[in-house]
Amino acid sequence: MTLHFKVADAHYKVVFKDEDYDGRQFLSSSRPFYVKNYEGPVMFALTVQHNLVSATPCGEEIGQFNCGGAVHGVYRTEAGYKFLIRDFNGDIACAFTATNDFTHCEASLFGDEAKKRYGINNALMITFAFAGAYHNILLIHSSVTMLEGKGYLFLGVSGTGKSTHSQLWLKHFPGAELLNDDNPAIRIMNGEARVYGSPWSGKTPCYRNLEVPIGAFVQLRQAPENVIRRERPLLAFGHIFSSCSTMIWDKASYKAICDTVTSIVSSIPIYFLDCRADEEAAQLSHSTITQ
Repeated sequence: MTLHFKVADAHYKVVFKDEDYDGRQFLSSSRPFYVKNYEGPVMFALTVQHNLVSATPCGEEIGQFNCGGAVHGVYRTEAGYKFLIRDFNGDIACAFTATNDFTHCEASLFGDEAKKRYGINNALMITFAFAGAYHNILLIHSSVTMLEGKGYLFLGVSGTGKSTHSQLWLKHFPGAELLNDDNPAIRIMNGEARVYGSPWSGKTPCYRNLEVPIGAFVQLRQAPENVIRRERPLLAFGHIFSSCSTMIWDKASYKAICDTVTSIVSSIPIYFLDCRADEEAAQLSHSTITQ
């Protein structure tokens, strides 16, 4: 079974070699992005098969990285990279390898259906992030609200209140809609930065195949008072870059992501909001960034 998808105007395919794997079931959050009968070029291809990739570490260990409570191992190999994706219980859910530019990847899944679903979706998210780096695409940790034809991205470390701030916008501003609540994609095309829905939206099932121009970014921080300011370029770069999926040891993708973030900072306003989780904070951000 071969499935084609398009996210952020980039096509990719997933090839399931085993008949007992129902790819559409494993990738249910990707259904809005499914493309029928596509025969053109793809940004990457991921092949999934039993016993194709072992769950044994190999190569030089780059590190063990905490990804929202689950720890994933990353290893440098002669051909590129190997990833061991563990679930929240520490069990191996997926092992996959990738070429240096992430254009060709191979994966094997482990455990029950829930583990396999978790493994393949995380493998796809990682592959999309680093293959996309070479196409002016960023996968960014944020909650995105659409209003009057623009997308507003709320940034911050986990627990800051990104989703809460989006919900305040949805409650208080007629016409506001949620685009994605965890990992939207950003792409610069023809000199314009746009934000796209993606199959990866964290705990909120919001998988919308929509896109809008970016209106602004807002870095959130919990505080007793609601105060907003326009951020200076250097700090703005840091806010956006730290929210992106990156591998600082991989010079090629790191430079590509830096270049894309630099382009965004030079063209899109970035704000810093000290805030409470209340209507006043939403009214302040709305009146400031939608001008």
